[in-house]
Amino acid sequence: MKMTSEEKAHLYARSSFFVFAQEWNKSDDRKKVVEAIVKDQKFDPLNYDLPKLDPDVFKKGSKSKRQALRKTWRQQALEINAIWIRKMITTKYAFQERMTLFWTGHFACRTIDNPYFTLDLNNKLRKHALGNFRDLLVEVAKSPAMINYLHLKQNKKGKPNEDFARELCELFTLGRDVDYTEKDVMEIARAFTGWTYNFNGEHVVNPRQHDDGEKTIFGKTGRYTGEDVLDMILENPHTADFIAKKVYLEFVQQELNDQHVRELSNVLFQSNYSIKTMMTYLFEADWFYEAKAKRLKSPIELLVGLGRMFELEFQDAKSLFRIQKVLGQVLFDPPNVAGWPGGRSWIDASRLAFRLRLGALITNKGVVEVELTPELDEMLSQKTKKQKALQLFEEVDWEKFFRKQKTLTAPEMVLQTIESDQHHVSEELKADNIIQLLSTPDFQLI
Repeated sequence: MKMTSEEKAHLYARSSFFVFAQEWNKSDDRKKVVEAIVKDQKFDPLNYDLPKLDPDVFKKGSKSKRQALRKTWRQQALEINAIWIRKMITTKYAFQERMTLFWTGHFACRTIDNPYFTLDLNNKLRKHALGNFRDLLVEVAKSPAMINYLHLKQNKKGKPNEDFARELCELFTLGRDVDYTEKDVMEIARAFTGWTYNFNGEHVVNPRQHDDGEKTIFGKTGRYTGEDVLDMILENPHTADFIAKKVYLEFVQQELNDQHVRELSNVLFQSNYSIKTMMTYLFEADWFYEAKAKRLKSPIELLVGLGRMFELEFQDAKSLFRIQKVLGQVLFDPPNVAGWPGGRSWIDASRLAFRLRLGALITNKGVVEVELTPELDEMLSQKTKKQKALQLFEEVDWEKFFRKQKTLTAPEMVLQTIESDQHHVSEELKADNIIQLLSTPDFQLI
């Protein structure tokens, strides 16, 4: 099927945050363009040089030493946060990063205070982001981050802790109240007893704490282990339904179309949970392109999209972190195990005002023509002894920007809603016109 430039802009925005028009695949065949995007990805680890952990710091170290170490960890995790944002901006493998961001929200896990957990889980997610969902699920379940977050270390024979078992079913696979009972949750918890990790971060099962007795799960009885349970869950097509629904909400629109979700689910289940196969089907579907500008950008999509559009550096990690806090999405710090709810939850009065202003603040050295709320102005300009002002301002190479977008008008360069009412904005290729477009509600849509 022949592909229009508007469809390409939509595809690249949804799959890769933003890609310059000059760098789009030259083919006008939709299947070939999608195939090129999906195939041109690879596992590119997130790197940060962390020192080898010293177990004696926690076993024998003084309280002050432990406190100092935790302070260092928070700073390291903050730096990893900024490194990932810059990686999303500069990477050649943008779709791999976009899928990693999606799975970060799906397998929501707070690691902001532990750089070792942060790095390990993020690299597990990116390694399997376009691979097989079973492999991804197993890796996450065995990760020190998830074991710690959902209290698997406290899940012991005779005293099962149901936290992981419940969230595994409800939030990671089957969905709420689908084909399982409270008794199933209790028995699943028994299957995961003894799951822990050693000091090197390697998954182990403590035989003394593991309950190897018979368990009855989903109407079947056996001496099931944790991995047995994961396989049983994946045998249920409702797991594919749940994943397909999450993918649809993330990549298509908030208003669910049951038929389209079923199509995705069938492709995922019949391909033995191949994520790449499901995403290829999605990007080739006509209905994917009918959902143009029907999603509100998440804060990270907004930040990374701006970064890729103007090739920004974002060198100040603290300012990046504070921007995320104001916008309501801090990487590695989800509000709870359900992750960020998304959709309209991204905007309230103050957040929308800040979002409308953010592009101009970054690209125009803080100069915004339209006055917004006095409260927001005060919040942005306030300085305290503990906190520096936001270092938002970046140098933009406008000549390079226009050169890479030379086939498009100003609205086409910036907006996904090209057909919307932007007649008051000149199509002339000038920096002032681009900055004005960044401050429109349409720029918040993707």
